[in-house]
Amino acid sequence: MEELELVRRAKAGDRAAVGALLSAHTAQAYRLALHIVRNQADAEDATQNAFVRAFTNLGRFDERCPFAPWLLRIVAREALKVLRAERTRFAFWQRQAQVERSQESVEDIVLVRVEHQELWRALNRLKTDDRVVLTLSYFVGLNEAELAETLGIKRGTVKSRKHNALARLRALVQRDFPELQDEVLGRRESEGASQ
Repeated sequence: MEELELVRRAKAGDRAAVGALLSAHTAQAYRLALHIVRNQADAEDATQNAFVRAFTNLGRFDERCPFAPWLLRIVAREALKVLRAERTRFAFWQRQAQVERSQESVEDIVLVRVEHQELWRALNRLKTDDRVVLTLSYFVGLNEAELAETLGIKRGTVKSRKHNALARLRALVQRDFPELQDEVLGRRESEGASQ
């Protein structure tokens, strides 16, 4: 069943349609919340609060627009509320990284985890706006149109924000994280460009 039909059925009170929409978007929403608040428990709270708010206000959803960016905008707002309340603590990206042990040597696994931890530490030093745009682009995997919709800004603004955030991240890495190799940032950028 197409997502628009699920949305229409959910608006009409169909619990199965609500469940299907939740299932389809929970992982992405949680990942976004986690990257913003940097704490699993707070990310779970923000995601749950966002889903309650979204499905309570589903009647306001404009069916001409894609559903995921609308939902992710609500998730981002809820996560930012948590962040502003200063209830967050640091969590490292390595906890979320799933490395296929059977396909990589122990040395490769260690290097990947160190790179993830260092990249996460560098990201945590950025301002929230920069961290959000990079998270949505590279970790959640939104393209520019979806970013614009999610952040409620023009597509050209997305390009400049993303470019400026990457520039600030590169400068931070060069200055404070020399052990984080440039190819890590290059790999993140090429992954985002292919989305």
